[in-house]
Amino acid sequence: MKKTVLAGALSIACFTGGFGLQANAQVNTQVNVQEVDVASIIHPKQAVAAVIPLQSMTYQDLYKKLLISKLAIDERGIVTTKNSITAKFSIDPTWSAQEQKEFKELYGNAMQIKFTPSGNSFKGEVLEKGKWLPLDKEDLNDIIKEMFEDETIDLKPGGYFTDSIGHWAESYIQVLYQFDIINGTSATTFNPNGKVTRGQLASMIFRASGLDVNKDYEGPASYKDLANIPGAKEVAILEEYGLLDIFDGANFEPNKPATREEMAYVTAIYLEGMGYDVSKVSKNNPFTDKSKMRQETVEAIGLLKQLGVIDGVNGQFNPKGNLTRAEFSKILTLTLVLLDDEE
Repeated sequence: MKKTVLAGALSIACFTGGFGLQANAQVNTQVNVQEVDVASIIHPKQAVAAVIPLQSMTYQDLYKKLLISKLAIDERGIVTTKNSITAKFSIDPTWSAQEQKEFKELYGNAMQIKFTPSGNSFKGEVLEKGKWLPLDKEDLNDIIKEMFEDETIDLKPGGYFTDSIGHWAESYIQVLYQFDIINGTSATTFNPNGKVTRGQLASMIFRASGLDVNKDYEGPASYKDLANIPGAKEVAILEEYGLLDIFDGANFEPNKPATREEMAYVTAIYLEGMGYDVSKVSKNNPFTDKSKMRQETVEAIGLLKQLGVIDGVNGQFNPKGNLTRAEFSKILTLTLVLLDDEE
């Protein structure tokens, strides 16, 4: 008999760091146009208690920390290129007219701080009145301290994927990498536009679930093609929990690319199994290509659409299309955020 209740049996890593980062810029009413305490604009009410030696943080670590915090800022809060990272801090609409005026005189609509590699560490500049001005070591230390005041995540080695720098999904990719849910295709590459196979989909869902191969495995899966396949035990466990019912053939075909509707079904069942109260969410499916979906996936796709986890193009979902690694990184990250928010 399939196990149908995952709540309580599974655990999820709590987002105790990046998603809690606050980056609402504040401006000091005594600000001097010629001399500005940049760190106080990021967090004016918090005194810098200690200086973090820049020598202890590499440029790559800074990159990873900022990507993890990106979702807590906004979708355009961090801009990355091959040679720099720019953090943008916008005007707070609650400021007085005078405060907003003073801020705009210096920074325009957003204060920008750019970080670039320098030896084993990095240097920083602030864009003031249209010119990039260097930040001295003390100011730069203060800014880093303020930006990561509440950051508690210990970074994993690796994860600096050169083929994902500047990619729209790089923040989602980094979040899943840091939580041991997703891996690169090599030490320095991720292949964000590559297809997600059924085996990879199962592996990522398994890791996100907090299940344990040694504790939860009770026997082989019903699929006939998993002998000597890495991840066979993971597939068997997920099958027991009913997460893979969409793959109802005699074979699992782990190397076959997963379709968008298969991904949606597995993700929706995972979300419900992790204890998310789906009863309060509409399962209305608004996509115009609904008739092309397998009947059992219609409500799952509708649920994820209503939750803002998935989207389509021009009103269509393209259920039979394949899923990219970047797309699923975003979908799974947003799903984990939903679970974290409900705790």
